[in-house]
Amino acid sequence: MMYLVLTAMLALNVSADILNGFSKLRHSMEGSMASTAERNEDVFTNFENAFSKDGGADKYGPWYDIAKAVRESSDSFFNYIDNFKIDIINQIENKHYAYGTPMSEIQVSNNGDTNIPHAYALNTLDKTTGKINADQFKENMEAYCHYLTHVESACLLEKIEKDPKFAHEWNMKAQMLKALFNTDDTYNEDGAAISWQRSTFDEMPAGAVLALLTKYQSDIRMAENELINFMFNAAGSSDFVVNSVTPVILPTYGEYVMQGQRYRARILSAMVDTNQVPRVFINGQEWEGGVYDIAAGGVGAHSYKGYMQIGDDTTHYEFEGKYTVGAPSATISNTDLNIMYIGYDNKFSVSVPGVADSKVRVSCNGASVKKEGALWIIKPNGGTSALIEVQAEVDGRWVSMGKQEYRIKTLPKPNAYFIAPGKEPINDGKIARGDLLNASSRLEASYGPDGLIQAKFNITGFSVKLPSGKEININGTRLDKKTLDALKGVKQGQMVTFRYIKAVGPDGKTVSLSPIPLELQ
Repeated sequence: MMYLVLTAMLALNVSADILNGFSKLRHSMEGSMASTAERNEDVFTNFENAFSKDGGADKYGPWYDIAKAVRESSDSFFNYIDNFKIDIINQIENKHYAYGTPMSEIQVSNNGDTNIPHAYALNTLDKTTGKINADQFKENMEAYCHYLTHVESACLLEKIEKDPKFAHEWNMKAQMLKALFNTDDTYNEDGAAISWQRSTFDEMPAGAVLALLTKYQSDIRMAENELINFMFNAAGSSDFVVNSVTPVILPTYGEYVMQGQRYRARILSAMVDTNQVPRVFINGQEWEGGVYDIAAGGVGAHSYKGYMQIGDDTTHYEFEGKYTVGAPSATISNTDLNIMYIGYDNKFSVSVPGVADSKVRVSCNGASVKKEGALWIIKPNGGTSALIEVQAEVDGRWVSMGKQEYRIKTLPKPNAYFIAPGKEPINDGKIARGDLLNASSRLEASYGPDGLIQAKFNITGFSVKLPSGKEININGTRLDKKTLDALKGVKQGQMVTFRYIKAVGPDGKTVSLSPIPLELQ
């Protein structure tokens, strides 16, 4: 019962700011995803036009078929994730949104719910396949990734065989896609494997799950864009005969920038004579070299319009661009609990959207901070609270991405257990004579298999009270020969009590543990 109460308290400890951050991040990715989808449509339209021209079917046909198959596979997996999200939203909101309902028309208020996403993903069966939803999700993602990286087409295989540079580019593209849709197990501090399913859905708040699912949808659109462009270029798109001029906006850092960062985009002319240098005008001002470079202002969506001129041609080729400015934010999650313990290696996973891990740093007042693999280890020295700050390197300078205050507590007392070789740990009840008199039996202090954290405690000593009332003091964790000889006289039904148990935790403090009363069978 205490475990359930503690779990509920921890769930309530997820701050509204963090939940709101997940929601903002999801909406931001949905906006970026829509922009990528538009670019995919533009590339696919160019592909179709090239295919439709005289002689285009012979040149572009096989590559166009691959692009269509990639598009269909991407749409299928994208829609599967959309339905997955709607199922979760319907349950946490008690609504009945139909599949295909645009996310812009769906309201989510219960972002802090950790039970329904967990139950839906890890306990509920897929209606079509009968498999656990999370298992089916992983299987679908692995199948999608395998399809993208193992396209079996004669034109592709032939070009890989004959063109080493193309083969290298294809291999690099495949490696990027495999990393993007990786479903490998992760490992805890003890080296035990944690499945992708559990690391993704186990006890995660709904807001975080929905944001992560949206991230995968954004990755699908990006993968689709990468491959369609790759196939288009492989078919020889550079051989086009120029017959029109179209302005193209190429954001240097993407369409999503953080407040304080700079939005930078290059305005280019598509399919024009390279000897003709275009002139770019935005808001009545000419931008040298066609580079539009401004400071990102208020949070939200921004747009701009302009026109381009080619050489002596006075024709205005108009264009319109847009970008999104997001508030600085960081996702901070304590992989043990939403509090920190004094003297304990509290493990944190810290990430900043759009920033590489190597350009992220973490600080915490009154605590030591170090990086171990993918995790940050924070060990408080004392006090009642600590403030974690995350910074990221943006445009050559370090910018604060967010702060989060955590409560600090001393490590809770563990339980003491009597452990006989090959038997389950016990801390009361009956014990077999052979187990009690086994020289390899020992006492151990831990939080048990269901503990929310697993800290190492060392038993330093205890005493054994015999049925006669005699007390024998022991140093260490095992019974000595003198004590074992004394225990041989204990009869069936008599009690032996291990008490005055002392243990030292990772914080260096000695604690007294509850007695272990055992009745000889």
